[in-house]
Amino acid sequence: MSDSTSSSIPVGSTGAGGGNMLRITGLNTGLDIDAMVEKMLISDKTKVNKAKQQQQLIEWKQEAYQDVISDIKDLQSSFFDITDSSNYILSSSNYNNMVGESSDSTVVAASALTTAVSGNYKILVKQLAESASITGTNKVQTSDGKNADSSTKLTDIGLSEGTYSFKLTYGSNDTTTITFDITDSSTISDFITAIKTQTDGQVTGRLNDLTGQFSIQTSDTGTSSNLKIENVSNGDTLLNALGITTLGEEIQGQNALFAIKEPGSSDYIVGENSSNSFTINGVRYTISDSNSTNSDISESNVGKSISEVSGDSPVSVSVSKDTSKIHDLISNFIDKYNDLIVKIRDKLQEKKDYDYPPLTDEQKEEMTDSQISKWEEKAKQGILRNDDNLENLLNDLENAFTTPVVDSDGNQVSTLYFGSIGENSIGIDTSSKISDAGKISITDDTKFTDAITNNADEIIKLFTTTSDSSDSEDKFNQSGIFQRIKDILVDNVGVVGSTLNNAILTKYANLQEDYSVTGTGGSGTLPDQIYTQQLLIDKLTDQMNDDQTKYYNQFTALETAMEQLNAQQSILSAYLS
Repeated sequence: MSDSTSSSIPVGSTGAGGGNMLRITGLNTGLDIDAMVEKMLISDKTKVNKAKQQQQLIEWKQEAYQDVISDIKDLQSSFFDITDSSNYILSSSNYNNMVGESSDSTVVAASALTTAVSGNYKILVKQLAESASITGTNKVQTSDGKNADSSTKLTDIGLSEGTYSFKLTYGSNDTTTITFDITDSSTISDFITAIKTQTDGQVTGRLNDLTGQFSIQTSDTGTSSNLKIENVSNGDTLLNALGITTLGEEIQGQNALFAIKEPGSSDYIVGENSSNSFTINGVRYTISDSNSTNSDISESNVGKSISEVSGDSPVSVSVSKDTSKIHDLISNFIDKYNDLIVKIRDKLQEKKDYDYPPLTDEQKEEMTDSQISKWEEKAKQGILRNDDNLENLLNDLENAFTTPVVDSDGNQVSTLYFGSIGENSIGIDTSSKISDAGKISITDDTKFTDAITNNADEIIKLFTTTSDSSDSEDKFNQSGIFQRIKDILVDNVGVVGSTLNNAILTKYANLQEDYSVTGTGGSGTLPDQIYTQQLLIDKLTDQMNDDQTKYYNQFTALETAMEQLNAQQSILSAYLS
């Protein structure tokens, strides 16, 4: 009897059970225990599935946010990347409606500012601006007669190891004592670096690879630049080895001398400049060679009229208006901006279909990949409906256009204003259609073209003015339209090129702050919500497993009791028979 009653039913799982052991159930009761346990766990499974579905919705929202952020970053990198100078919409140079073209850029390169007058200019260059320079009288050579280069050791040109020093006087009587320690590894290049470093770049050294001569010169050009070298301690020995023997004498630079004939003038006006790049009456000249020997182009004639003489070869500079670059830049921005606004607005207004919740694992097992894809496409609809962060973003962007740009006294900074009504409006306005809310369009291209043609400086003020106010409201009001948009984008997605930051949208979509065991920390970002939901899923799953074990143990006890009863009945029947 003891043998029959001591046998037990293995405890493990089959079917709905889960676990690692095999259960052979219902042999004595005839019950389908797996099916019964599965039905008893329906409530637990429903709770787990609902938690997983809610987590899936949060993950889809995170994906939708990341998609919007990507589009915003695309707009930002397209027009607010300072390294992309041709498309940087805050660069004043991109609003320049004047173009200057030189007939010979090898002699004179030219460009024009918004203040330049259209027409044909001519320029004669007598001499270039030069720095104050002292050049060695002979090639630098090694002790064995070979030509030196910058990597040549100083000991190879006859110098001994030790400390050498000399004084440089330059600029507005600035003085620096150059101290240089020669070792067995010191090179000419090291000495050149020492000169530049110890004078903060105001004086440089150079070994000319073509002539083999060493020189010391000021960085600045013009007659205001000067240079004098004086020995302090063995400095003359070092400099003599490099061919420089001019000590104690002050050397002066020279100014550029030129003459320009402007549109409508029959004469040239002589000018001078300490630099080879200068701007005169809105035209930017960069001279790199001379094209005249005219003796009238002299310091004594600066500001006076002269005539062109035989042998002069003036360079012509044509200045004209070209608004296509400004027009295209702003038009391209508006197109990309509107694409973003439409996408966000559609997401905010998209209705959710509650007949399509996220699928459970069991439901997915009964569907094809195509069916799952179509279902989830419907289930994701409305995931961003009425989202507060995105609503605030659109409101801020719209206000950036419609709020007047004023100075600290409340006066408008530009004679032009955003809109399409009034003679000083720029012909760009918000859409009048309710369905296009938030979109910007060029409503009057003639008025817009006229504004960028005749009032480019006012357009610059309206769009790119910056504010140094520490008050956020004042800063917004005092900033130009595109400057406001730049700041709004930075506030929401961070600076150009950044991905992980504390900006409003990126933080909400990507930053997990909660790592607590209770899921009560953090600030409610989407990663925090996903984490909290995962803790709930784990808790509910543990509860379901505990309930499953409890139910199987109860049925195991029932099977054991039935086995014992069956055994007793068998013994009793045998005894009675």
